[in-house]
Amino acid sequence: MEDLLRPFRRYPEEDRIPGSPAFSLELRGPEILSRNTPYLFDVTLRRVDDDSQHCLFSWTPQVHGFVASGGFLLLHHTAQGELKPVELPDDNKLPPLEYWRCFPVSLHPPGNVQQYPDIIPDRWLPYLQTGERYVLFWPGQRYTSWCWEENPGGTLYAYIPPAKTDLVLPAGPFLAFTVEDDGEPVATPRGEARPTLIARLECHPQHQVALKDDLVTATLHVTYEASGGRPITFHTPRLVTKLWVWRGKWVDMEGFVCGGGIYDDPDIQVSPGQDRSFTCLHPGETWSHTFRHELITEIDEEDGDEAQVGERVRCLFKGTALDWWDWGTKEDHLATTVTLPCWGGPTVEAPKDNDGRPLVIIPAANPVDLEIV
Repeated sequence: MEDLLRPFRRYPEEDRIPGSPAFSLELRGPEILSRNTPYLFDVTLRRVDDDSQHCLFSWTPQVHGFVASGGFLLLHHTAQGELKPVELPDDNKLPPLEYWRCFPVSLHPPGNVQQYPDIIPDRWLPYLQTGERYVLFWPGQRYTSWCWEENPGGTLYAYIPPAKTDLVLPAGPFLAFTVEDDGEPVATPRGEARPTLIARLECHPQHQVALKDDLVTATLHVTYEASGGRPITFHTPRLVTKLWVWRGKWVDMEGFVCGGGIYDDPDIQVSPGQDRSFTCLHPGETWSHTFRHELITEIDEEDGDEAQVGERVRCLFKGTALDWWDWGTKEDHLATTVTLPCWGGPTVEAPKDNDGRPLVIIPAANPVDLEIV
């Protein structure tokens, strides 16, 4: 297979640039893609250089693999043993959003291993033929969204400035699978027991939004993908959507927000079994929440001021790591306590490490683009 994939490599391992951190990518998934169940697979991002510094690298497989240009390639493995690219719709009319760094997801100490669940987008399924075999291939890509971090964990949210030296995430990993109409996919084995949560985003209206209506409603759906297993309870305030407008760069449409304060009151203890910021899902269930985004907001003049007809906006759930989750229903956690800031959140203050349970990442959902009319 490696010889067949060689012509599709964009950036092989030899293209790595000295002075930048080195990462490798691993893919693992089932042999069967069934049309009646989501095709879930595991992505492992592993730091492999010997530098002792921490680094920040803003990369998520759902966005950089399936949304941004230069991501995963889908190849048809023909009966003659050839690999042919599958022509897919071009959904990348706008550049990918440069994310705010978010600890711990984008912080990579030496030897760090970050695991993500991922899913093949529904929009790809019409281009797959039943009974045929396909290969999902990472061709390699160069990124400037990285930097060395001198104060790990010191700043929770800030933009990662473009680096002068590119970071190469080299070509190599692939998944091979056969498409079936009603086959049962083989579960991907996991080293640690953790739930798999997948996000989906839908907006109203679709495709176009009238400036005079001044509103986009976004509904975020998070599904617990499992055919069996235990229920889970988790903290939801990090599950939010945002609206951005493209002006040669991405501008947050929230604009100026009045408010803020310093709170000296002590932190509060709440029960996940009673507090409304926690929810429970059984395998196969979905949590949904709707957000209202205004178009006419007080954007800084240096960022272009108010929205205008003809501009394109993007609604996005950028993915997140759950700061608290545990097995069991809310009723199972009536006697459990967690610590929140005195004003209620959105981050769990204690237990800091979620009592040692594995980190659960909800990957970014496919963004929704709209034109203002």
